[in-house]
Amino acid sequence: MPGYFREIALSKESFTIIDYPVIFENNPENYVLSGKPDSILSFTVSSGGLDLLTLRYFSSKIPVRIDLSDVRPRQDGDYFWASIPTFEFSGKMLAQLNLSEEHITVSPEYLNLRFEPMTGRKVKVIPRLNIGFEKQFMLSGSLKATPDSVLVLGQKEIVDNITFVDTRLTDLKNIAASQKVNVGLLIPENFPNVKLVPETVTVEIPVDQYTESTVEISLRVGDPATKIKTFPQKVKITFHVGLKDFSRVSDDMFMAQVNYNPNEPTSRLKVNLVRSPSFVNIVRIEPESVEFLILK
Repeated sequence: MPGYFREIALSKESFTIIDYPVIFENNPENYVLSGKPDSILSFTVSSGGLDLLTLRYFSSKIPVRIDLSDVRPRQDGDYFWASIPTFEFSGKMLAQLNLSEEHITVSPEYLNLRFEPMTGRKVKVIPRLNIGFEKQFMLSGSLKATPDSVLVLGQKEIVDNITFVDTRLTDLKNIAASQKVNVGLLIPENFPNVKLVPETVTVEIPVDQYTESTVEISLRVGDPATKIKTFPQKVKITFHVGLKDFSRVSDDMFMAQVNYNPNEPTSRLKVNLVRSPSFVNIVRIEPESVEFLILK
């Protein structure tokens, strides 16, 4: 990001004021920067010895980065404060541009920074993976992150609003066997200036070869007081299941029902699958809707 500069003529001498954005890095240990610290340093450069090429170089510099790791905040009331003299930054500019002290000044003279003690809490990790499987392979269980929760450190009012952390979105292709992958964690965009411990987790991906199977089950009516008869009275559920779980599947693990509302006239009722094993993937329900007859 370039600096912004403007020229001011005072008497016979002109001055160039160049504004530099400030980026603070590396908070002091166990502290976090809070409030709205000064984010601009203004360098006033006199015309003496400053040619156009130098000015162009000066104004195109990257933002001033200030390392706070060695700062030692002192408590005053509910907060901790530190003042950083800015003359050292003008000294760096003098050295870079080969100017004397009389040609450059910096404002403000001090950067007054407010800190809060760092607070922390553990939050759940949610794996975010896009997995492409080889033909006839599928996820045979839930993705498991280790550790399953991480410590979020930062300003209390920010940390208190973070309830979970996502992993960085990771694409995996042609997966045909169970495996573990190391993935980084994603700091929420709306909650900057927080630290995650640890910064990476291991995600376990259970994979199994699957087969396709079906069950036929009776169709239930959601409200037992509703007297209707459906046509047909049974539906067929087609699903994929891993080979290691195939023997676990039984008809009573599935439940399908229809819901009739007399205030919504219709000739067919949608079939809803309200129960199925967690280790199967439903492919289709046949039929998806049924005719019905109201019984008196």
